[in-house]
Amino acid sequence: MTVLIVAPTEREARSIRRARSCGAGAAARDGLARLLDAERPSAVLIAGWCGGLDPSLASGDLILSRLVVAPGNPELLPRPLILDAARRELRRRRLRFVSSRLLTAERPVARRSAKVDLWNEFGAAGVDMETYYLAAELEARRIPWLAVRVVLDPAGWDLPDSLASWTAEGDERAAIRRAVLRPWEWLGYARLALALPKAERSLRRAAAFASRALATAPVEELPVVIGDG
Repeated sequence: MTVLIVAPTEREARSIRRARSCGAGAAARDGLARLLDAERPSAVLIAGWCGGLDPSLASGDLILSRLVVAPGNPELLPRPLILDAARRELRRRRLRFVSSRLLTAERPVARRSAKVDLWNEFGAAGVDMETYYLAAELEARRIPWLAVRVVLDPAGWDLPDSLASWTAEGDERAAIRRAVLRPWEWLGYARLALALPKAERSLRRAAAFASRALATAPVEELPVVIGDG
């Protein structure tokens, strides 16, 4: 199969060989639709960073999504043989990962207390702003998909306040400008900067191996699955 790898931001896409940026937040669905119309892939790997909700996960830890959730929406599941193939490949490559739920939120989850609440409510290992929207577009087109996310900010971290309103890649520059005037946030930014290289390496490896599994998994006879629990 021809596999398209998509990541929300250009920074994430640059961490992955052959990845395309589809945009951040709900707008990522439209970006993905344009890529699908142009490239006509057989399958899609959704890849990027996320916030950790599972308190056992550290920066750089990998989440292989077995189910995607968003508040008020039905759960979406990748096709079972694809998920099994990815698990086998990641184990064979000796990558540390959890196979768990991913939660999609409208905005960054900036507070430790909010992460605890979401962990208790949804049982998702990580939270991001795109995976559900992307999976929904792929389900609508009956295109096989898989999602991998790497934890950048673990459950025990607060994000700097200036990142709490981040919704698109262009917001990053505005957040940095605000942070210059907020020295109390510098430690939080420094912590993210130190975590970034490990997260980039983990994402690069995970995307390479997961896309290989996706390209070779048998999927022709499997139905699209939409679960509710």
